[in-house]
Amino acid sequence: MTINFQKAKREQLWTKTLLTGPSGSGKTYSSLRLATGLAKECGSRIAYIDTENGRARYYADEFDFDDIQLAAPFSSTKYTDAIEAAIGAGYKVIIIDSLSHEWLWCNDQVNSMPGNNFQNWGKVKTKWHNPFMEYIIQSPIHIIATARGKDKWVLEDKNGKQTPTKKGEGSVQSDDAEYNYTITFNLNQDTHVASCAKDNTHLFEDRFEVLTEKDGEHIYEWANKGDKPAAKKAKLQKTADDVDIDVIIEKIKVAINEKIESGVERDAVAVALKSACGTAQYTKIKDVAKAEAALKAVQNI
Repeated sequence: MTINFQKAKREQLWTKTLLTGPSGSGKTYSSLRLATGLAKECGSRIAYIDTENGRARYYADEFDFDDIQLAAPFSSTKYTDAIEAAIGAGYKVIIIDSLSHEWLWCNDQVNSMPGNNFQNWGKVKTKWHNPFMEYIIQSPIHIIATARGKDKWVLEDKNGKQTPTKKGEGSVQSDDAEYNYTITFNLNQDTHVASCAKDNTHLFEDRFEVLTEKDGEHIYEWANKGDKPAAKKAKLQKTADDVDIDVIIEKIKVAINEKIESGVERDAVAVALKSACGTAQYTKIKDVAKAEAALKAVQNI
């Protein structure tokens, strides 16, 4: 196989921006300001994926956007389906508020799986979280995402008095989350000022200011320098259903063991499984609904 290098050139790109901070730091409002500037330059409306119980609508009289309300469970696939729908509808700017619900959902899956948590996290990240993050990176749309901060109260000296102050210590996301984004902002709770943890654009280095619509415009200008890249479509990896099956199968196994330990005969378990899904070989079930029915049948013995 022949491998040929060629001169690198600047190409236009789709930016991915992450805003993190403690509650009250202004993540929702700042994301709307950035998105408004981006959308103005793109000639696009804003698509808003809301997992915060309609919080973005507090600002519907200040900003012009279209939203969708996601409801629990906040699976990775539910997010990617919403992003795919926005791209298909022609939006060029999307806000995801917040990504933290997907990470918490992954945590719930790990907690529901028997065995070693370290190994289970490896499975969950490989099958759910990593494909989701890769889809964000590859999506042909500007994405502004928020993540909840890990809040911690500390005492700070203000005018000679020790005053409780909420500080964000990282975010409710994977530890390497910021590496996936073009820009990662940390927002201060008191001032809403943004500082950069990462900035590939160099637009915000050594800047400590509140984000505005103009910043969104500047991000667009930076992103559209250079040649237009060849068209390519992000590969949507829908893996959540497969993992749902794996998790449910594990739950069936645990439920069967518990029933047998409590004195239930194996034949009774087999009858319950056959009645629920047509087979006693539960490990071969591929349909989520049948797996859930089998689990319920075993639990109800």
